[in-house]
Amino acid sequence: MNIRLILVPVTGTDAGLASIDAAFDIAGHVGAHVVGLHAHRNAREALAYIGEGMTGAMIEELMTTAEQESAAQAKRARGDFSAACERAGFEQTERRGAAQAPTAHLVIATGGEDELIATHGRVADLIVVTRAAKDSDPRLRATLESALLESGRPAFVVPPEGMRRPLACAVIAWNGSAEAARAVAHALPLLAKAETVSVILIEEGLRPGPSGDDLGAYLACHDVVATIHATASDQHRVGETLLADAREMGAGFVVMGAYTHGRLRRMIFGSATEYMLGAADLPVMMMH
Repeated sequence: MNIRLILVPVTGTDAGLASIDAAFDIAGHVGAHVVGLHAHRNAREALAYIGEGMTGAMIEELMTTAEQESAAQAKRARGDFSAACERAGFEQTERRGAAQAPTAHLVIATGGEDELIATHGRVADLIVVTRAAKDSDPRLRATLESALLESGRPAFVVPPEGMRRPLACAVIAWNGSAEAARAVAHALPLLAKAETVSVILIEEGLRPGPSGDDLGAYLACHDVVATIHATASDQHRVGETLLADAREMGAGFVVMGAYTHGRLRRMIFGSATEYMLGAADLPVMMMH
């Protein structure tokens, strides 16, 4: 499938600015339209249940302040998105058009960002979000988890520092799982444009399924030439070994399945997905 529609949250804060620029970089690379999504919270609904022990005047003041903050974030979201369009040379439109020129539009919807990203993401080809570990900003983490687990679409997870390298070098973390297979299938448009594609097989993370050579043959059917690298974690965590190998290869991004092992195994041995979400300093395209 082609990547024609890319969704990215636009928070109206410093958080997530890197993912906005990354969304435009990817869109320019593959010829996609960018949809920015700003979640506008209804302050009165959010504060409706805090009245115990407070006077009506105090509640009204809190609601007024929250509404002002929400309006300010929406205003900044519009400015951030317009600035990103200008930097990338995209035309800002009202909606997705048929024009060949690169275009983008901003949607402002009422609700929680995590819920909106999940629902709007189901009619996008790719969701670009900022990396967030479990102990980081809970709102960023909720948006990331919704993109990964609730949208049914691949998430392109960008480190807070942004994309430091071009998309010319791709690394695939292959363990034979269905999740990894889905990630590779959705990443084909990016893999086809990459100058080099490497497949990393880490012995301790393998699952019953197609081998690295099987994946190489599949990629060749799509005119993607890949080199296979088998390795062992040498008592390191699988995620740690994967990230170190990807860095050494000069990867511009990594493609991998998300949460490919059962919960018990993740509790005992750790999760490569969580390690990458907590430590990866390069983009990771994930699919659950």
